[in-house]
Amino acid sequence: MKRALIYCPMNPPQPGAQPSGDRAMAGLLSRALEADGFAVEPASAFRSYDGSGDGAAQAAIAAAGAAEAERLIAQHRSAPPALWVTYLSYYKSPDLLGPAVAATLGIPYVIVEASYAAKRANGAFAAPHAAAKAALERADAVFAMTAHDAAGLGAVVPPERLHRLPPFIDARPFAAVRRKAGLTPVILSVAMLRPGKKLANFPLIAAALARIADLRWIYLVAGDGPGRAEAEASFASFPRDRVVFAGAFPATAMPDVYGRASLYLWPGLREAYGLSYLEAQASGLPVVACATHGVPAVVEQGRGGLLSEAGDPDGLAQSLRILLANPQTRETMGEVAREFVSAERTVAQAAAHLRPVLARLAP
Repeated sequence: MKRALIYCPMNPPQPGAQPSGDRAMAGLLSRALEADGFAVEPASAFRSYDGSGDGAAQAAIAAAGAAEAERLIAQHRSAPPALWVTYLSYYKSPDLLGPAVAATLGIPYVIVEASYAAKRANGAFAAPHAAAKAALERADAVFAMTAHDAAGLGAVVPPERLHRLPPFIDARPFAAVRRKAGLTPVILSVAMLRPGKKLANFPLIAAALARIADLRWIYLVAGDGPGRAEAEASFASFPRDRVVFAGAFPATAMPDVYGRASLYLWPGLREAYGLSYLEAQASGLPVVACATHGVPAVVEQGRGGLLSEAGDPDGLAQSLRILLANPQTRETMGEVAREFVSAERTVAQAAAHLRPVLARLAP
């Protein structure tokens, strides 16, 4: 069986690491590669992330990356793998290993879910931006997972090397979910409650829910983190029985959590795309979100859910009102959403997208 090394510059796999969307997608990508006939191995535990724009830290990371690349070259020189795949390379966490290792060993180099932001060419992130750009220019194939990313990548990656790979999940745990509808519809959000872009969604959600206070509903948040108190504060004026922060659930319990909901709500401000949107749809839930960044890559307007303008509480409230006031519309859209994921967004479908490109690069 052909060997493939997979490398995650931002969050390399580590025992006991906090769950995250990018770690989940890296694992799913490994499974898609295995379905295409590769024996997948983690390339390195080296982390290249600098989120603060610290020039000294970036220089130290670059030096450590060069040393790690030399170590990997020596390790694999006698028996090179058939393929190097890097997952998620961008200006804060560039791939400092793959280009050198692949070039020296003479193996194909592939990047999945890259992004390119020309505005970072100058300023505090200029050096890692240049490294991320060099990796894109060196790659034999680059897979964009959203139209938003593909538009930026087109500035540095020729069309013949730029491909699309729609976001995907393992839909099987959610395929058997059946609604456990109660008298009161449950609006569900699934989120890690950490400071930053995640918490920015909650004031918008609160504003939208305040506009439909005349309807019957309960808002349920599944997730936890250091920003929980701040998220809860957005709903301080709501009756206590209408908003429930239930904390985190193990992955094995999530199908049941989705099964107890009536619809899924998450605006998705500055969201890369969000696997929970696909999980919700695979469970038969229609989605209410904003048409921003990568959200349209996982929710199709009128098919799996209703999308409104980014940051517009009135638009979100209108979408919620439509689905809450029309149970049959809600159920029909949920079943269409389930079919969308099962037919187009599974590991098998991802493997089919990857296969023709990888078969040409690593026959």
